[in-house]
Amino acid sequence: MLRVAALLLVIPLAGCGGAPKPPPEPPQPAPIAAQPEPEPEPPLDDAPMLDVVSAQPTEILLDGKSIGTTPITGRKVAPGTHEVTFVDLERGNRTMMVTLEPGDAKTVQSDPPPSIQESGGGDAKSDKPGERK
Repeated sequence: MLRVAALLLVIPLAGCGGAPKPPPEPPQPAPIAAQPEPEPEPPLDDAPMLDVVSAQPTEILLDGKSIGTTPITGRKVAPGTHEVTFVDLERGNRTMMVTLEPGDAKTVQSDPPPSIQESGGGDAKSDKPGERK
């Protein structure tokens, strides 16, 4: 009986080793860790800066486009020559040219000219109440 049991164990084992093995796959090279490219240094922010001020709030055009009402501070612009227009519906617009180089910071200021006051004639009124000329 022992022989029969041993024979029964050997027969199934004989069939297991007969199948051909698939050829081994060539070894894959280990992935190379990609070296991160060094980040370029950020460009120096040397854009010219423009401040625009006036005695009273005034709409401002920069190169013909509205950029807001004075005071305007720290407005970054491209290097070069720019047209700054102070919009004044009563007295007429005033336009100034300003040239800015990289890194420049300039202020453009405009105060309206004094109002034209008529003099002479008998109709002139005094600044002081109750006085007549």
